[in-house]
Amino acid sequence: MENNHKIKIGIDIGGTKISAGVVKDGNILAKETIPTPITEKQEVIIESIHSIIKKLNRKGLAGIGIGVPGLVNTKAGVVYDIQNIPAMSGVALKKIIEGQWNLPVYINNDANCFALGAINSGYGKKFRNLIGLTLGTGLGGGIVINGKLHQGVGCGAGEFGSLPYREGILENYCSGQFFQNHYRISGEKAAALAMEGNKKARQMFQRFGHHLGKTIKIAIHILAPEAVILGGSLSRSFQLFEQSMWEEIHDFPYGHVINNIEIFPVRSQDIALVGAASLVEN
Repeated sequence: MENNHKIKIGIDIGGTKISAGVVKDGNILAKETIPTPITEKQEVIIESIHSIIKKLNRKGLAGIGIGVPGLVNTKAGVVYDIQNIPAMSGVALKKIIEGQWNLPVYINNDANCFALGAINSGYGKKFRNLIGLTLGTGLGGGIVINGKLHQGVGCGAGEFGSLPYREGILENYCSGQFFQNHYRISGEKAAALAMEGNKKARQMFQRFGHHLGKTIKIAIHILAPEAVILGGSLSRSFQLFEQSMWEEIHDFPYGHVINNIEIFPVRSQDIALVGAASLVEN
């Protein structure tokens, strides 16, 4: 069993930023965020990880947990198939970070860390079966079954974003890629315009909600969870796509399933950090 009373560092590596925090009892004691140098070489990205650990390093750390946007050999700590940070594919991250800091290091998929953070916080504690979807640079998914994280081989469970959809995959339509590829605008800028009442921006989010609703229906068909919890930068615009998302979901063929599911965003941006820290064992 993990000892929550120890202090740990949780790191969330995303397509636009690397966030890290010192965590104790599920609370963030200190936090740092830096841009992800996604176009740089592997060595530069690793140095960025070292630099953020250096800012947070302190006596008494039990270890470091890291969430990455890709598949992972959790035992060896080797990262595979990172879609948005190609230079990190194949890197033995656990060995590198442990060698530098002389602390135990645990690596997992970032969406799995988000799901872990959800069940270890007030957001998801009441659910035994849930799906966590991260809506950011890409679309990530984490699955909790009977209160435990379901990872599959190489953390490959929950990769809904890679399923074929239209002329591409679901991730192309249920992440920031949708706004960039179809409208040449970031999700953040689109959200700001929509909140100001811009009709075109509001229509963007309406369409986004329909695509996300289709993704959620696929997930419900497979797992029929009690809840789908949304995270990532786009989840903060939930009010802009909630209605169209539910319009799409409500034609699900089994009404009793839809009537007993909760779908909502988390308000905290630190859930993935808490989940990453929870990877650290005694």
